[in-house]
Amino acid sequence: MIHPRILIYLLTYLVIFAVVIFLVRKFFYKSKTGPKSEKSPARRFGKKTRETWVQVYDTDSFEEAQSIQVRLEEEDLDCLVYEQGRKDVHGNPLRGFGIAVPRTSVPRAQNIIARMPA
Repeated sequence: MIHPRILIYLLTYLVIFAVVIFLVRKFFYKSKTGPKSEKSPARRFGKKTRETWVQVYDTDSFEEAQSIQVRLEEEDLDCLVYEQGRKDVHGNPLRGFGIAVPRTSVPRAQNIIARMPA
């Protein structure tokens, strides 16, 4: 028969062990995954959406991309400037920066960009 004092020590040890494992897993795995990417358009605008974003403009100049972004945001359009990859799926070289808007805003964004001075 196990002595009652040993049984209490064993149960106390198991409870403390379980709490430590829980805390280690909680903080370790939380820090491994880290915060969600701020580059996600949905996170950037505080929306939980799975809306598709479409590129409406591309340019070599970051300043030009920013000016278009500012103009679209003045018109209350969500807009995202991103750095493009080196080549597209067909091997054609890409320009430096793309401007994307939600799919539902594409015609309006294209109209605004077309009216901008060159």
